[in-house]
Amino acid sequence: MTDEDRVVTAVDEAVTTITLNRPQRLNALDTLTLAALDEAFAGAAADPAVRAIIVTGAGRAFCAGADVKEWASGATGGPDRPTDDWVTLAHRLIARVYRLPKPVIAAINGVAVGAGFDLALSCDFRIGASASRFGAVYVNIGIAPDAGGTYLLPRIVGMTRAKELIYTGRIIDANEAAQIGIVSTVTDDDKLMAAASELAGRLAAGPSVAIGLAKENIQEHWNVSIESALRSEKRAGGIASATADHAEGLKAVNEKRTPQFTGH
Repeated sequence: MTDEDRVVTAVDEAVTTITLNRPQRLNALDTLTLAALDEAFAGAAADPAVRAIIVTGAGRAFCAGADVKEWASGATGGPDRPTDDWVTLAHRLIARVYRLPKPVIAAINGVAVGAGFDLALSCDFRIGASASRFGAVYVNIGIAPDAGGTYLLPRIVGMTRAKELIYTGRIIDANEAAQIGIVSTVTDDDKLMAAASELAGRLAAGPSVAIGLAKENIQEHWNVSIESALRSEKRAGGIASATADHAEGLKAVNEKRTPQFTGH
């Protein structure tokens, strides 16, 4: 299997869909898959035509986490494998998705556990199919979360609930995930990609510079003072106000029509 086989990228106008493509392994993340996935996100980030990203999984799973079969075999390194270890690659990927200056939607079609759960948490939005399941299952194999979960999960569900999920390794269904804010929407299984595409299209049609700046500030402002946040917002406002999209937005208001944003 080549790197390209493990991750499939498709572009539809301004939306890129990145699909984990190891259905026979429930899209588990080995080192080659992590490297290919990171490359796919880096490419989408660098492409000015891409204004929103969807990530999903092939088959019946979103991502079953780390490929522990690879860990057991010791099959890391070597002439045909990435030189970085699993954790280094996972951290690079999670940080890239979290910081990426474009909206990222996880379309979760099945199980999302361990590092697969953390990958979903690093995205801006999570839409779950009715068959989706979620879990920080690290303790079930005697380890602590090592792909960003202790940072990401408390920020989404709160400290106490995050501790309960992480300490117990309990797997929750789509409805409970919606109740505690892990997913924003639960859809029928066959409507998942349509729902993700509708949201991605709406975001891609928006003022991309302003959205990217808003994302940057939201991510950065969690633990800073109000004064620091206000300074960042002033900077973002200055940048966004100089864009063609801002001029188009003002013109559209005056002309009482829907703005046609270009992302510039």
